[in-house]
Amino acid sequence: PDLDAMRRYRLERIRAELKKRDYAAALLYDPINIRYATDSTNMQLWVSHNPTRHCFVSADGPVVLFDYFSCEHLSDHAGVVSEVRPAVSWMYLYGGELSDLRVRRWADQIADLMRQHGGGNRRLAVDRLNPEGVAALADLGMTVGNGEAVMENARLLKSPDEILCMRRA
Repeated sequence: PDLDAMRRYRLERIRAELKKRDYAAALLYDPINIRYATDSTNMQLWVSHNPTRHCFVSADGPVVLFDYFSCEHLSDHAGVVSEVRPAVSWMYLYGGELSDLRVRRWADQIADLMRQHGGGNRRLAVDRLNPEGVAALADLGMTVGNGEAVMENARLLKSPDEILCMRRA
């Protein structure tokens, strides 16, 4: 299989679904969705339970992966990640009593990306997000919608390269 072609195909499938549903971007926390969008992994079991690693996929702009410190090398092979930034985690385990401050810092980063790459559209598709995150984004004027539907429909149609990968697996 042509992995580069497969990665580009997957990204275009996500972007097509975002545009179809009038979203400016997707914010992905589910490690399966991050893998589909970026072809990168990092502590899949840990991040499936702890909302730390996430990915911003713009409908018409960059793919920004928020990952753990010094983990840029985990996505540099794929050619679809525009930028890797350190993840701001606001779960209580990491933030404790400062979690409220951390969630606002996190939301500011997402809002900034939306301002830069959303073309005025403030609709964001999110696959999984704790209530504090939804509230923080809403406070900044964003509308959070169903990113799960975006991702399920993006994955619905397989490219020939994806089918070859499945056969090899």
